[in-house]
Amino acid sequence: MHWSWYNRHGTRGTQAPSDVHPAYLERADCSRTNHSQFLPYPSTQMGDHQEMYQRFTVVFDEVFEWIRAKLKQCLPEEYEVMSMVARALPGNAFSPAEPFTSIVLNINVRTQVHRDRQDREFCLVLAIGQFQGGSLVLVEPGLVLELRQGDFVVFRSPEVSHLNLDYTGERASLVLHTDREMDSWVWNQNGWGHNVTLKFFRYDT
Repeated sequence: MHWSWYNRHGTRGTQAPSDVHPAYLERADCSRTNHSQFLPYPSTQMGDHQEMYQRFTVVFDEVFEWIRAKLKQCLPEEYEVMSMVARALPGNAFSPAEPFTSIVLNINVRTQVHRDRQDREFCLVLAIGQFQGGSLVLVEPGLVLELRQGDFVVFRSPEVSHLNLDYTGERASLVLHTDREMDSWVWNQNGWGHNVTLKFFRYDT
């Protein structure tokens, strides 16, 4: 289940006129203009399973708060970098997983070795369930992490190849991450920051 905010297919407005609202513009190179992707947008599963998402975030509220506290304590500088996007979501949207903007729930999944090249810098993996095995392998550092229920690890998922090993029992994992293309929204509102008909949040360093 992917409850995520995306910006990777966002329509950029760098060369668009500054005095026309984006809703009145059409792209010249295609038959249809997706106006909903001018801004960061939630995943389809967030809309299709909204009640499940809301219940999940209520149940895991204290877990998310605990994660935030640990990240602030152990990785204060990285926390501030990761929080930029979560604080700049459009429409006053709030990410319950701040400093991340996306929640992925895997249930009884064994992953093959991969990198998440669309992630923004870091991801967090939290192990849940009654199981044996299922260690998280970080290939380049040469680490095999035997995560027990409630253990979590933060690592650079776009750069580090990773997988989890076979296991017995019932195992779920909670993965928190942020779409790397969200940087375009944080720094120049997908190129629409010059548009006089819109008012955007601007993040000041």
